[in-house]
Amino acid sequence: MIITIANQKGGVGKTTTAINLSSGIAKKGFRTLLIDTDPQCNSTSVFFSPEATERNLFGVFSENNYDISSLIKETKTPNLFAIPSSIHLAKVERMLAGEIDAPIKLKKAITPIDAMFDFIILDSPPSLGLITVNALVSSHYVLIPIIPSPWALEGVQDFLDTFKSVKETFNESLKILGVLVTLFDSRTLLAKEATERIKNTFGELVFKEVIHRNVRLEESPAFKEDIFAFAPASKGAVSYNNIVEEVLNRVGK
Repeated sequence: MIITIANQKGGVGKTTTAINLSSGIAKKGFRTLLIDTDPQCNSTSVFFSPEATERNLFGVFSENNYDISSLIKETKTPNLFAIPSSIHLAKVERMLAGEIDAPIKLKKAITPIDAMFDFIILDSPPSLGLITVNALVSSHYVLIPIIPSPWALEGVQDFLDTFKSVKETFNESLKILGVLVTLFDSRTLLAKEATERIKNTFGELVFKEVIHRNVRLEESPAFKEDIFAFAPASKGAVSYNNIVEEVLNRVGK
């Protein structure tokens, strides 16, 4: 089962969700692989030191027939493995311009290792560029984090257009797993109104659980830990555990 966490907007909790969803699924006993496809390398930095990431996902895009299995690294969380990113991924768009197989590079690399894992989670960059397209082409599902702000739905149509294009052209089995409201501040009327608009737009696709603004969630990456290790009793840990249960239920696990 391959799931991409995607939204072209930055600051919506993609990496937080990728890290904690992956960790939470692994803690349920599922063999899980997190692939960081974002040149910002935020997921990578939580799990690995810089010297441990000299070999990284950039090789998949820069070399033909690259063996992605050689990049798989264990994390300190049982059942959780990861493939690190690189700042050099920022060059992929320009580097692969015009290449006929550019949108399917990642899919070709992942296919041989798919059976090794129960779940593969892809953390994508905040753009609708070639890397995000590669992630969507490779996936069974996409999970869309959205913050409840007055501009929450701005740009979402562009993402949905990209989703539709990828589905029609490269990956007819691609589905939206769900829409996750993140960084919710229950003290503000704007957040509540924006959340209602999101629910009215996406209906049952919206996860029941909402990720509230939470200091522990913000602090945990600095301590190189997922929320379950850093603050297991926090509201953030409880919320992401509930999201894990919803995700498992939606994919039939």
